[in-house]
Amino acid sequence: MPYVNVKSNRFRLAAIVGIGVMAATIGLSGCGTPTAGAAAVVGDQRISEATLNSEVQSFLSLQGLPATDSSNELITSTLNQMITTILVDELASREKIEVTQGEIDDLRLQYIAQAGGVEAFESQIIQQGIAIDDVDSIIRVNIQVSQLGDVLSPNTEPDAKSAAVFLALSELSSEIGTEVSPRFGTWDPENLTVGPSANSLSEPQSVDLGSE
Repeated sequence: MPYVNVKSNRFRLAAIVGIGVMAATIGLSGCGTPTAGAAAVVGDQRISEATLNSEVQSFLSLQGLPATDSSNELITSTLNQMITTILVDELASREKIEVTQGEIDDLRLQYIAQAGGVEAFESQIIQQGIAIDDVDSIIRVNIQVSQLGDVLSPNTEPDAKSAAVFLALSELSSEIGTEVSPRFGTWDPENLTVGPSANSLSEPQSVDLGSE
């Protein structure tokens, strides 16, 4: 599935890995720090461990892999994308960017044409572990990021747009507070990534989400 990667040096389409419905499955919480059962807290939004587990298991299922194939890398990349999606949505809201269903439909048609038809497009989606029902949510984020680049760095090259969006998301992350449960690592707002826990050993520790 084509996806705008705000961490790249320029706006380019990149495959999304391990992501299903993101913003739609994130619950609200009045707590500003991770609590029991929370994988991360972004501002007033809480990503529960159960939701993270559901996303990981959904990806494995679509790939035809057993639940036991879950890895630290997959869990981290999934959580990382969920956090970034919240930040993109919040920044778009602040910039009064509203994505219409018509815009989503138009971009979906472009992706279908690029893929060579509906069947080829849906096959690519499934191969990447993305449920068909989740496509609109991902396209919406694509559009938000693209429009944020136009607002934050108008009349510039794609590199400058990407850098402007990245910087704005990083600053927003620090402003509203973004924390990850030590069980999953630590949040690095400067790089918009989930990194190893500050007190972790040099060898990565296994993270078992269980069957919540």
